[in-house]
Amino acid sequence: MMLRQFLLATLTTAALLVGLAPNPVSAAIGRLPTSIIPTFEAIRLNLDADKMDYSGSVRVEIKILNPTKTILFHAQEMKLGKVVLVGKGGPRELTPQEGVEGLVTATAATEIAPGAYTLDVSFSNEFDQRATSLYRLVTGGHAYTFTQFEAVDARLAFPCWDEPAFKFPYQITVVVPQAHEAVSNTPVERQSVKDGMKTVVFRRTKPLPSYLLAIATGPLEFVPIPGMSIPGRVVVPKGSKALAQVAVTMTPPIMAALEKYFGRRYPYEKLDLIAVPEFSPGAMENPGAITYGDRYLLFDPKTMSTSQRRTFAYFTAHEIAHMWFGDLVTMKWWDDLWLNESFADWIGIKITGEVYPNLQIEADALDGVQLAMKMDAQLSTRVIRQPIETMSNLLESADPLTYKKGNATLGMFEQWIGPATFRQGVLAYLKQHEWGNASADDLWGALSKAAGRDLRGPMSTFLDQPGVPLVHADVLKDGRVRLTQKRYLHYGVTPPARLLWQIPVTLKYSDGTKVMTHSLLLSESTATVVLPGLAGNAPAWVHPNGARGYYRWSVDPATLTKLAEAAPKVLSGSERIGFLQNLDALLAAGDIHGDQYLRLIAAFADEPRPEVAGQLLESLKSAKAFFVTEDLETPFAVYVRRLLGPSKKRFGFDRSPGEEDGVSILRPQLLGCLADEGQDQEALTHAEQLAKSFLADRGSIDPSLVSQVLVLSAIRGDAALFEEYKKRFEAATAPTDRMPLLSALGNFRETKLREAALAYVLDGPLRPQELFTIPQTMAGTLEFRKQVYAWVTKNYDAYAKKMPPAYAIYIPYFGTGCEEEQLQKTNAFFSMPEHSPPGAEAELARVLEGGNDCIGLREREGELVRRYLNQLAGPGEGAGALRE
Repeated sequence: MMLRQFLLATLTTAALLVGLAPNPVSAAIGRLPTSIIPTFEAIRLNLDADKMDYSGSVRVEIKILNPTKTILFHAQEMKLGKVVLVGKGGPRELTPQEGVEGLVTATAATEIAPGAYTLDVSFSNEFDQRATSLYRLVTGGHAYTFTQFEAVDARLAFPCWDEPAFKFPYQITVVVPQAHEAVSNTPVERQSVKDGMKTVVFRRTKPLPSYLLAIATGPLEFVPIPGMSIPGRVVVPKGSKALAQVAVTMTPPIMAALEKYFGRRYPYEKLDLIAVPEFSPGAMENPGAITYGDRYLLFDPKTMSTSQRRTFAYFTAHEIAHMWFGDLVTMKWWDDLWLNESFADWIGIKITGEVYPNLQIEADALDGVQLAMKMDAQLSTRVIRQPIETMSNLLESADPLTYKKGNATLGMFEQWIGPATFRQGVLAYLKQHEWGNASADDLWGALSKAAGRDLRGPMSTFLDQPGVPLVHADVLKDGRVRLTQKRYLHYGVTPPARLLWQIPVTLKYSDGTKVMTHSLLLSESTATVVLPGLAGNAPAWVHPNGARGYYRWSVDPATLTKLAEAAPKVLSGSERIGFLQNLDALLAAGDIHGDQYLRLIAAFADEPRPEVAGQLLESLKSAKAFFVTEDLETPFAVYVRRLLGPSKKRFGFDRSPGEEDGVSILRPQLLGCLADEGQDQEALTHAEQLAKSFLADRGSIDPSLVSQVLVLSAIRGDAALFEEYKKRFEAATAPTDRMPLLSALGNFRETKLREAALAYVLDGPLRPQELFTIPQTMAGTLEFRKQVYAWVTKNYDAYAKKMPPAYAIYIPYFGTGCEEEQLQKTNAFFSMPEHSPPGAEAELARVLEGGNDCIGLREREGELVRRYLNQLAGPGEGAGALRE
């Protein structure tokens, strides 16, 4: 979720059969048999957004390959009318019965002979109210309907063959009130009006799986996007056209760059970017009709930050890339969802960096890889590519491992075989499987053929086993390096099995005068490597991961110190970011001590590059999470102020004329860390003054600071400010205003205001995707975490009921903690069946393992950190006084 591609006419029956291997019905997951093949589906829907329900019918052209008395299709939680099969012998009515996962068995009185038929099904249903399937919402006094079908929610909207391997053309017809507009995947073929209702018939689609169909209705408005190879529009709720200009300007260059990479025009007839006020995924790659959460698509220039501009560019590159990779060529089954998203994430970052290099997307992307590596360090991690055995919360697998580990792995092997060769393999894969389905093995075959070497074996070591490898480099005196690999795990954790990877390793090193690199495939547990160019002498230093490979690395303490000292001069910005990120891993593994960690990251305090300074802020967040208890907040604040003093001086609190975008992205993070964690009174007062200016005049301050200063102003805010923010939230017309105001409501510190903020989560006009914001923000303050946990558990039923069903599995994260008592409470509560929807078990396991890791690390290193911070702060400051 975040895209997909085009060519030629309707798929023939023979082509449809390609890739549909015999598949007996699985009662466990409601799989459909492949002995009945749909080749076309016409869908007619009566959609009046002002009503609470709708009706419709489908006509499906099918091929029955074997004699049968039953026809199986998906239709879940709807009222079916007549089910009629038309073909040899005339029409016959079938008797439907719904089973597991919406699998309907329609039974005939007598045997049905093989041949061509049409299946007619009428039905009625209620609109969903939680941003899932075909759902209704009201905003700005107007009602709309939208869809979100990935992964298996098309079956909740209308009868269908709701599996990705069933890929064939559709034709959608909607009947809406005359004043409403309608949008789908294809342009309008014809429309007519009768008795105040408008019938809109869309053109037949290219072959698609059901999860990529899209529909939007209501008083929508349109803003053209000129400058693309096909017609384009931004589709917005009534009254929002003025917020579409950023999308109009930024989209055409992204489209052109993707068409250049794929060597062919965008594969569909048009492209609509649709702003949806209630939308949980962020964005969704429906061909011809990409849907976005409105805050990722519509922007007020007075409040749009540089980071929001970067997010829009990345989302759009990701989703349009899916038009080729995922839509034109579609996975056969959901166990390859990771490939769709990994590839789109990888190329989305590549294209965004190419088109908008000033936005520093590559540096930002390293944060995502770091998050994936942290997940992969846990024994509760999962294999990226694994059989899908239940449809419940299938999208739980759309996590940082799918997006970021997959992205990093693809990028690592692209560098190994070369970008041009990698692209050649991708294009061959798309050409071979266009308009059909394929698997990851098909891609590895195309890449291996292009490279003239096997990629299946090396890639499988990252995709078919869990974890992240650790490469240790022992620097020898004669110009050699001994490399060893093992699974990276946290201190004291014993691996359940010995794993071995085939790792493309790039060593970066120096002879003291020049910097060199050497690449190899590390396929054994140990290998000794001669470093070229050293003439048998020891290197001045060695960096074991000079190409951002998906592996952790370690060196001996002396080499680590040398590398840290040399980093500002010899490592690139992304390598310095990687160095800081890897220190987190070394700390968690017990390779460095807590006070050593604080000293090492302090060596980067005078960092001139804003993206590296941004990573320093992330390192401070890690230190806070690992070690800071309430009694250490003041000494830690002294450390934060000292560490960030050079950045405060270099980058300042206010925008400078002509500054680079990276500084504008860093500044709100810097201001926030200083004002909150650093207890910097100057920073906090400055934020409060800026917030006051903004409330008086929206255009009076740097747009990149708006969100941060609203949140910071709540720290010392009173009841009057709380009510003002609540009032502005409820009156907000710019979608990007909502989240900052909600976050601000969660950041007030006075007891009654905290209680009012939590009550507002259930009682206020929050959208489904906004339900986590206030409690998450509040739990970011140590002393309020227990209050948030108590509120969540007390109100669990009402809270879970308001959110999209797939969201409830993440509620256990409110039980995160670094204390045994808290983890015991979390485990007891979320292990109860009524608090554990399908998929929640895996999330709870991650919460508990992360908490136990934190407890162990704090017990092992906490005293060293405490001594270091108190010594740094001095007696007066350690007792609570502030001194700059």
